[in-house]
Amino acid sequence: MGFGGLYISISGIHANKKALDTVSHNIANVNNPNYVRQRVIHSESRYSTNVLTGFQFGYGVDIQQINQIRDEFLDYKLRREMAIYGYYFTKSEILEEIEVIFNEITSSGLQKVMDDFWNSWSELYKEADSLTVRGLLHESAVALTTTVNHIAIQLDNLQFNLNKEMLNKTEEVNSLLKEIADLNKKIKLAEGYGAHITANDYRDERNRALDELSELIPISHYENQYGEVVVTLNGRDLINGDYFNPINVELDGEKGLGRIYWSDTGEEIDLKGLGSLGGYIDARDKVVVEFRNRLNILVGEFASCINALHKLGVDLEGQQNQIGFFVIGNPEDPAATIKVNPELADFNKIAIGLTDAKSDGSIAKAILDLRNVNIFRDYEDYISGNNKYKYEDINGNTIEEIFDKIKDKNGTMNIDGFYRDLILSLSMAREQARDMVENQTILTNQIRERKQEISNVSLDEEMANMLKYQHSYIANSRVINAIDEMIDTIVNRLGVVGR
Repeated sequence: MGFGGLYISISGIHANKKALDTVSHNIANVNNPNYVRQRVIHSESRYSTNVLTGFQFGYGVDIQQINQIRDEFLDYKLRREMAIYGYYFTKSEILEEIEVIFNEITSSGLQKVMDDFWNSWSELYKEADSLTVRGLLHESAVALTTTVNHIAIQLDNLQFNLNKEMLNKTEEVNSLLKEIADLNKKIKLAEGYGAHITANDYRDERNRALDELSELIPISHYENQYGEVVVTLNGRDLINGDYFNPINVELDGEKGLGRIYWSDTGEEIDLKGLGSLGGYIDARDKVVVEFRNRLNILVGEFASCINALHKLGVDLEGQQNQIGFFVIGNPEDPAATIKVNPELADFNKIAIGLTDAKSDGSIAKAILDLRNVNIFRDYEDYISGNNKYKYEDINGNTIEEIFDKIKDKNGTMNIDGFYRDLILSLSMAREQARDMVENQTILTNQIRERKQEISNVSLDEEMANMLKYQHSYIANSRVINAIDEMIDTIVNRLGVVGR
């Protein structure tokens, strides 16, 4: 063994020192949730052939690579499932907010207010000439319109807040895209210094950003030959090398709602019901709009029928004023603009009889009977064709004629039934979204646990590796010491006898 052995041992010391540094780096990041443990890959060094004997001898060990221990298939799978989770989690939270707005979980929701309204008509039918009962009816009607107005305003506010959140999520998407593009450049620059250099810490940051991005929008991605990740959405590049394609937002002129577009072509982006951003857009444009329309239909039909009957009535002063019980400011939006006719603040003008007899409660009885008449069709029947509710007034010269017109609508649900269908649809949609969230949570947790089994730092394993590399380091040091002693003997001690 000569100088060749010295070089071999030095390569061993260098390789084991790098392995010990990697172990130390792993231990230092044991509590870092985004860190993926690393390992040093050793390989034999080059060989040399003796021209005289033909024997080959090696030059020790080389560090081939310091790589991350991760399963990329699990990364792809997790990010695909996170897009589904993000959508339904967002939708579930928003449906829960709508449930709170309608407040049917407690005993103070719209159903309770409508019950009080019908009970007031029942009492007035029994005491048609009582100003006190008329006052109670007026009060319950005001409570009804106030409650409906409040629900409509809250739904509008929710839609506005969802729009703001959608804009914030779009900014977050663009921020993450820029971060990933910057990390691409850093990784390419760092790994450009040598074939065996890997920018693993930058890769951890990039994977963390990809995880966050995948919950917001349904991305696909792959890594090119330069170590850069290519991120696509619906088959089109968001990031590709130095190319960075952020998402543009434009506000429509009607309500100021944001729409997302490709910055390079100006085409609108369809997230296809995936990701948190897709959840906010669908909730704003579909979920809130649906229940807002249902409320408009309920209020519009309800008010139209009552108004038609009230116009036939005679008040306590013996006059047929032909005024509606309710006033709707905007026929396109009855829920937000309905109120009790201001003229009825004079309780004498509440018209509940067909004759000037003060005890006549024929109109009150007819209005009370409306509760059990199938005024409404299915919601889908209302929105089919133009997806927009149109307020329809009902008129007639007699109670029978008005009821005939109502029946001509081929309704399948009465007032209470239509509202129960609204609440049932809301609760079923919320339950479905919540079930999807629970399923996706279980699935993503299983994937994360599998990733942790592969990629997380184990202190026991790292301590075992530390002992292995430490002993190997010491062994190589002893070889160097032995070679040093041998050379010292040859150089300084041989040939000194007889001097």
